[in-house]
Amino acid sequence: MKARRLHARASGWLPEMTQGRGWTDTDASRLRLEALEHLNRLLSGEATDRDAAALIAWRAESRAHEEAFRAAVRLRSLVQQVETRPQSEGPTADPIERADAVILPFAPRTRPPVLNRRGLIGGALAASLAGGALVTGRLLDWVPSPGEAMAAYRTGPGERRTIALDGGAVAELNTRTSIDLHSGMAMPAIDLIAGEALLTSGRGRAALVAGPGSSVVRGGRLNARREGEQVCITCLAGMVEIAWREQGRILRPAQELRYDNDAIGAVISGVDAMVRTAWQAGTLIFRNMPLRDVVHEINRYRPGKIFVADAALAARRLSGTFRTDDLDDFFNQARLALDVRVTRLPGNVVILG
Repeated sequence: MKARRLHARASGWLPEMTQGRGWTDTDASRLRLEALEHLNRLLSGEATDRDAAALIAWRAESRAHEEAFRAAVRLRSLVQQVETRPQSEGPTADPIERADAVILPFAPRTRPPVLNRRGLIGGALAASLAGGALVTGRLLDWVPSPGEAMAAYRTGPGERRTIALDGGAVAELNTRTSIDLHSGMAMPAIDLIAGEALLTSGRGRAALVAGPGSSVVRGGRLNARREGEQVCITCLAGMVEIAWREQGRILRPAQELRYDNDAIGAVISGVDAMVRTAWQAGTLIFRNMPLRDVVHEINRYRPGKIFVADAALAARRLSGTFRTDDLDDFFNQARLALDVRVTRLPGNVVILG
């Protein structure tokens, strides 16, 4: 029933097209399916910057390619609204108008004939519904590992949390962070499974375990960040003693080091503590940082995903300060500073190109 209603609406949401020379229904079907494949890939949670670049190049092939892509986005928005809106709710803003507002125009290489309206719509609905991915509309949120899902404490995108430990010690969790309480040590201790945490020792000592290393902070604070096997420990105040397998290191304020399962790095001095801990105040500070690194960091704080579709653009540097609760300001800054074209897609996907 719902599919029939959707099919009835579909005939009215694709812009009028005229039959073009050389385009057959077979051509229409091919472009339609290619558009859906590109969109499904970007919304799969496994897409890369290369996939985003491939989509941009594909859209620029011709006006017909662009229209096929726009139709796929419109269809997904329409299906998602029908599938998720309770039957009791009244009409909402037209998802097609919203889609048109966020898909930026492109410059076609040539001016080929466009696809006919019936050919483009014909199988798009059936292919989309059968594929399932467009119906469920999986958001590009990072899926937690089993260890993260079973953690004692866990934060979601953009969320922060403070955990009081024994002895006056405190653990502050940044976005997308998972910890367990670590037992068996003669002091308050946490196990950093993933993400970023700031540990304050309180009246005595406190410990943080991350992978094969443990860090004990005395009379001060440390910031720890773990992404996969990569761990970074920064001493903010007091002294931090790090034990990694059979090796040890001591950190003083404004010093940090990194380690993973295979090696431990050297102590680095002169670390900017303000940049490291800006997240506590809901702020991100970037100083002459490559855009790829800026985007990687911002992706931690927002649902969905940002892609940089151009390698040269990814290497360009950007400085700025952004509020984690208003990250759209980042896109405005990227437009002004780097002349970036911003394309927004369903599922909070954004392509910078």
